[in-house]
Amino acid sequence: MASKLAYAVSSFITECPYVVSIHDLLTKTRIELEQGYILDLYFNATLGKYAYALILNNRRVIGWDNAPHHPGLPHWPHHFHAEDGTVKPSSLTGDPEQDIFQIIPVVNAILNR
Repeated sequence: MASKLAYAVSSFITECPYVVSIHDLLTKTRIELEQGYILDLYFNATLGKYAYALILNNRRVIGWDNAPHHPGLPHWPHHFHAEDGTVKPSSLTGDPEQDIFQIIPVVNAILNR
């Protein structure tokens, strides 16, 4: 696990009361959460790519990434996949050490419903 991602995972565990378990997979870290949710965190410093997704029942609920498939959005290529299926601009930077602090409150709010 890259050190920036390790820091992000550690921060998430500290700030999210819903963590059940953590799994380091080959290309990402998977955090199992209460209520059947999963948070997948992918970061590749060499390629400059990231994808963070909250998943329930094998379907993405919300997610952030920098895949270059929405070029018309402000802050491109960074974007957010909302619960309603829309794609919106994202203020994430691709640095998981910073990004995690924008992700934590969103995930906590969803699990606190």
